[in-house]
Order: sequence, then C-alpha cells, then structure tokens
Amino acid sequence: MKKELWLFGLMILPAVFTYGTSRAQNSGDFYDSLLISDELKTEENAEEAKDSAGRLLDAKPREIKIDSPLLRSHQEKLKKAKRAQLAKKKNKTLAENEPGPFGLAWGATYDEVKKEGVSLSAVGQKDYVNNFSATHLPKSVKTFREVILTFGIENELWRIIAYGNLLQDTPSAEKVLDLYNQYYKLLEQKYGNAQQFYTPKVINVDQPVGNGKTETVQKEQAIGNPDFLKELQNGEAFLYATFENGKVGAALSVNVDGSGQSYITVEYKNLTIMQAREKTTLDAL
Repeated sequence: MKKELWLFGLMILPAVFTYGTSRAQNSGDFYDSLLISDELKTEENAEEAKDSAGRLLDAKPREIKIDSPLLRSHQEKLKKAKRAQLAKKKNKTLAENEPGPFGLAWGATYDEVKKEGVSLSAVGQKDYVNNFSATHLPKSVKTFREVILTFGIENELWRIIAYGNLLQDTPSAEKVLDLYNQYYKLLEQKYGNAQQFYTPKVINVDQPVGNGKTETVQKEQAIGNPDFLKELQNGEAFLYATFENGKVGAALSVNVDGSGQSYITVEYKNLTIMQAREKTTLDAL
C-alpha cells in the first residue's frame, strides 16, 4: 500500500509544478495588464516600429544595374550632346549674343539665325567663307536690296554687309550722295567716331604763269562735280566713311555699277570677335 501511495505521489508532482508555473505566469500577465496601460503599450509598439524604420533607412540600398543596348546608346548620345555643348561654349568669343543690325545677334550661329525665321542662301564672295544671302530679317530696311551674313570658320556671325537699292542717278551722283549723307548722320549717331575718306580724281590743268607761259598743275575734282558719277564708276574717285564704338565697326561707301546705277553699301564688323580670332592666330604662331 505504501508503495502504491509513493508511486501516486510521483505521478501527481509534475502536474502540481506545471500548474504552479502556469499560475505564476498568468499572475505576471495579470499584474502587467494592471500596471501597463494600453497607451503605454501603443507607444512601446510605435517605438519598435520607429527603430525598425530607422534601421531600414540606415541600411545601404542595393544598387540595381540595368544593362541594355538601347540604354547604352541613349547614354552615349547624351554624353556626346553634352561634350558638343561644352565645346561650343568654350569656342564662343562672346559670353552671350549681342544685338546687331537688322534685328540679328552678333555671335549667333547659322542655326540660331535660322530659328529667327531668316532665310539663308549660300553665296560665294571673294576673301570670305560661310557667306549667306539673308531674307526675312527680323528688322528689314527698305533702303537695302540685299544683306549678306558671314559666320566665319567658328560659325559665329561677325560680319554683315548691306547693299542699297540701285538708283538711276544724275551725272553728279546727286541721289546717292543725298542717301550717303543721311546714313552718315545715322551711323555717326549710333556708333560715333565718324571719319570720312575721299580719294578724288586728279586732272592736269594748264595754268598761265605770265609772259605767255603756262604751267601744268594737278587739280583734285570735288565731291559731286559734274562728272562725279562717271569718276566713281571708273574707279577714279572713292568716297567712304568709317564709324566704330570699340565693339562694332561700320563702313559706309558710295558705289556705281557697270550700267551707271549708283547705290550705297554699309559693312558692319564685330571688332570683339575679330580681335579674339586674331589673338588666337597670333598665339598659335
């Protein structure tokens, strides 16, 4: 009998121990639920979530590499365009395009002028390259029948020459001289530093010196003399004027074509671009 009771005691002991442990745990949970409010538990959970988010932010993201022929081609095009843009900016003499005659911009490229709606047609002209006859200018002037633009080897607009309308003039070139005087005043007002240059025709005249003797002297023909138109046409006389403000130079001249029609010419040059190109050439020598 004692032996049976001893065995019974051994069998019931684990159950009692398990019950006690479970009760203790339940008791702990019970007291926790009394002492820790729901708000504190919520805050605790929020802190844990915040810590988790912080760990995610601190973690270094994995690099995702996408490799495809199409993507590589697009990237190469972008690099090439960027290099071309940097090279163009480096080669530009002017920091930015400056206003020029006829609504054009000094230093503008061929494409930039075209974007302004100007029609350009290539023309051959002695001593100059990249010359284009320009129509539909932003600011046209009725006095001129043709305007030529020169972009130079650096594709920068640096020269503009305007040819006036042909005039049926008088032998003394009265009409073209009147137009010349008008534009002389306008260009002097805009650019300043006006200087006129006149190379007259020189004729020999026999002049009496007394005692029935004569002496041959040279006499310069005046501007607008009765044969002035013919003298201009034959290249026996020249009349022009220059103007400049340090940045732009202009030359105004009187001309006569082979048929005896007169006209004026105004040639503009950007001195800043010219001087920069000359300096570049000088440095290379």
